[in-house]
Amino acid sequence: MTKILYLVANDAYFLSHRLPVAVAAKQQKYEVVVVAKDTGCCQEIEKHGIQLIPLTKLNRGGLNPFKDLVALAEIKKIYQQEKPDIVHHVAMKPVLYGSIAAWITKTPKIINALTGLGYLFISKSLKAKVIRTLLMAFFKFLFPKKQFCLLLQNRDDLKFFKEQIPKANIEMIRGSGVDVNEFKPGSRKKRSTIRISLVARMLWDKGIQEAIDAMKVLKNKDINADLYLYGNPDPENPKSISEQQLKRWQQEGLCKWQKHTKDISKVYQESDIALLPSYREGLPKSLIEAASCGLPIVTTDVPGCREVVENEVNGFLVPLKDHKIMADRILELINSKPLCDEMGKFSRQKAEKEFATSIIVEKTMKLYQN
Repeated sequence: MTKILYLVANDAYFLSHRLPVAVAAKQQKYEVVVVAKDTGCCQEIEKHGIQLIPLTKLNRGGLNPFKDLVALAEIKKIYQQEKPDIVHHVAMKPVLYGSIAAWITKTPKIINALTGLGYLFISKSLKAKVIRTLLMAFFKFLFPKKQFCLLLQNRDDLKFFKEQIPKANIEMIRGSGVDVNEFKPGSRKKRSTIRISLVARMLWDKGIQEAIDAMKVLKNKDINADLYLYGNPDPENPKSISEQQLKRWQQEGLCKWQKHTKDISKVYQESDIALLPSYREGLPKSLIEAASCGLPIVTTDVPGCREVVENEVNGFLVPLKDHKIMADRILELINSKPLCDEMGKFSRQKAEKEFATSIIVEKTMKLYQN
């Protein structure tokens, strides 16, 4: 029996982004093992008959050479014990350390899924530039090897890596999919106040500041609209927004911070507009969930986000960090219910045709088989 091992940062991420693929692999008679940090979701994963091995040493954030070497040693030991036929690494650190461990242990097939280029490729700091240069050198050395496959989520990242590593085996599967039966349009009640929902980790790079600035513009025009923020700060990310700042914005009447919620479908079914002014994405799950719920979307014209939104078809693409144009586009939607309805209809169609979980699962199974 072919064994697939998934290496991800934590069990919560695996549950929300990779479980359907793993379940499908198990149904196709693969042996499935997940290696991830235990944050309390292990039992939910194991209910599906999937073995979970707790990862104790790997942290998503920070760069501590000693700790990272310890994490690499832990991963290598697990690979030596499990002897997987295929390893599927997801996100930057699992890709980095998982690749080294898999190479050392001579794992036959290695899939490296980058879910977005993130902070290291957005930041202009000297530290980020140095790390980025070292990382690309590592990728150029390792990825052209036959047993490695680089898996990307959007056309911009695909173009970038094909130019940087032309001999690499590169594939694209657009995101982790959405359950179109769970995430479906709701019967929205007529309200005097428009509800705008932003679902993301509370990071500066998600464009939270720009969303707040856009709300200031709308409030100054006496527009009845509320911005709901759904998500927690991420202490492991250098761009995390503090709880104090989020509470301060809430006290000023600029947002309603709801923290993380598991019932995202209900959030969108009760919303009028979805917003995500992110600086860069792989392919944002929150936007394909919003599209599946039939919402018009306002987002930035950046990699990842523009995979989900066709400008002026199912939403608006706005320039990066331009809160004034963002406010104008939100206002355009607020002032025209027919436009919201029309864009929402196209969002739903796009989600069904391009991002349904069944489509993503089918493409991933073909990748494993090939």
